[in-house]
Amino acid sequence: MTLAALPDHNRLTDPLWRTLFHGYRHVITPLRHNGWTTDVETCGGEYHLRAALSDGTELIIAASQALPADPAEVDGWSVVRQNVDNPDVHTAVYDSTPGGPQRHHGTSLIPLLARIDELDAPKTATRLIFSATHTHPSGANANQTAGIEAPGTAVARFFEWSHRLITVEGYRKVWERPETEGYPLALFERDGHITTYRITPWHD
Repeated sequence: MTLAALPDHNRLTDPLWRTLFHGYRHVITPLRHNGWTTDVETCGGEYHLRAALSDGTELIIAASQALPADPAEVDGWSVVRQNVDNPDVHTAVYDSTPGGPQRHHGTSLIPLLARIDELDAPKTATRLIFSATHTHPSGANANQTAGIEAPGTAVARFFEWSHRLITVEGYRKVWERPETEGYPLALFERDGHITTYRITPWHD
């Protein structure tokens, strides 16, 4: 498994930083699976995500303005790729905020990470597969696979489909593998129905 290291600074134990890092883990973790160390910037009370692409550039991820403290208040994603040493050299990558060209995607993670995965930037070469198993109370199973994807997109799909399973379909998460112990894996339950979501590496 390729999961980028945590940022190297003294804010890792800061309660605000930890709250934001966990709150935005659905965006941060896919970026880390691409091999990019990703941080939450809290300078001046304005928050945004910063992913180091290891080629002298970085991604700055915000919303219409800075990121809100509550991720549920995000109105879309704005992504800029900029030069680390000269931030004035930058390129708009994605904008799904209300006035942006990708506004029809709103806060969806999958198109956001799919666009980021298309960038010409150093990243892990591993390809991943998102799959699901739905187990009926009778014991019958139904399997579903999303196909072979770049790491960021596959892990974003895991988070987005998990969120939908809980908020729309009424499941509850009963177990999730710690991210440091392997690719994402989680079990959900509703009235005796069990759904398992997993990410596995693809081998040709």
